[in-house]
Amino acid sequence: MPDVLFLGPSLPAAEAARLLPGVRIMPPVGHGDLLRLDACAGDRILIVDGFFMHRPPVRHREILFLLERGVVVAGSSSMGALRAAELWQYGMRGVGDVFALYRDGVVTGDHEVAVVHGLGEDGYRQLSEPLVNIRIAVRRAVRAGVIGPDEGAEILDIAAGIPFRLLTWRSLALRAEGAAMDRLRHWLRDNPVDAKADDARRLLRAAAAGDPALRPAGPGDEPIRHVHTTYLEGWRSRYEGAGGVTERELLVALRVLHPEFARLHRARVLAGFSGADPRDPGLERLALLAADRLGRGAPVPDGSWLTAAEADLPAPEATLRLLVRSLGAAETRQISVSMIPPELRRPDVLDTARHAVVTAKAIQVNLSRRQGRPARFRTEVIDAVLANAWGCDPAGLTAAAWDRGFRDLEQLRELAGFLIGYLRVHRSPWAAPTLEVVHQ
Repeated sequence: MPDVLFLGPSLPAAEAARLLPGVRIMPPVGHGDLLRLDACAGDRILIVDGFFMHRPPVRHREILFLLERGVVVAGSSSMGALRAAELWQYGMRGVGDVFALYRDGVVTGDHEVAVVHGLGEDGYRQLSEPLVNIRIAVRRAVRAGVIGPDEGAEILDIAAGIPFRLLTWRSLALRAEGAAMDRLRHWLRDNPVDAKADDARRLLRAAAAGDPALRPAGPGDEPIRHVHTTYLEGWRSRYEGAGGVTERELLVALRVLHPEFARLHRARVLAGFSGADPRDPGLERLALLAADRLGRGAPVPDGSWLTAAEADLPAPEATLRLLVRSLGAAETRQISVSMIPPELRRPDVLDTARHAVVTAKAIQVNLSRRQGRPARFRTEVIDAVLANAWGCDPAGLTAAAWDRGFRDLEQLRELAGFLIGYLRVHRSPWAAPTLEVVHQ
């Protein structure tokens, strides 16, 4: 994979491409972007800019996961400097003055590198001045004897009191009037300071020169432990994927489309509860015994997990449904491929599901183009399409969703929304396709 650079307002993309020929330049990094890359040992990922507010920022565990894989991850200037200062002990490489300020604890807040900038189409044009640039400019001016240490500290205090969205050299000059500020501004005309841009250039030059300091995590770095949490696995299922299909989309397609999923999900959950094999013919009996041992005898249908229509179920079946629904819903906080029953992890089944996802997303794109807006269906249409696909009454859709591992009807609608256009034309890809049109 070519070098990947996450870049925004810190440096023009054209200059970055000249400094590191062949680099793949991407927008500022956000949560999930590193996982989408499918980076392997030996690949290099360079982080300069990242999102703070408009999108969730890149998580530390995402970077640690890549470091564990042997990927070189290096940062400078902005988000890259911040994350490198937090993770350098584990092998993320940091470059530049901004990184050093964070690493040494001189600065600590995200706001030091935060800026207001334009859109990508506008080249992420910077509309405010990062506090860290002002900090480094003042430090250099003090060293040059342009202003005194106390004068520099006073200017910095004023700058730190200005919200980052409003911070510019002009807004600072209006609040820090005086001879020291006048000398500083005059000196800056001949000695401009853009520490974030300078650091980005240093990072790119180091990468272009093959600097051995930009090496994978290894001897001399702290061991990386406890990376593979349920959170990481959930993020991977949402963002990783082959052929543009994530594991999360794959799992949702199987839950909704595969005619055996509810039965296999039930067996998987009961097996996890009882400690038995999901293929054990006595699985349900063992699950009931385990429930009895824990004091979870036959539940009273109170409407929480059993519907009014299920009020007359035999006690054993009521208990089994309660177990499957409550335990299955509890694991949906982070959706991962581990929730796919083993019987459905065969290559032919997964390939069919992947093809269904690609087809569904293509239908969604075509609908959006025809409508001139993102394709969305009314709630009643979503419910009618899913109830038709599962052969149940819309009133029983919540229970049907529970039986397939969805937390509730809202989660079903949210996650399965991309399949509605597909289901208006097709039934399960594991059955003969039929024309089934529901008007939007």
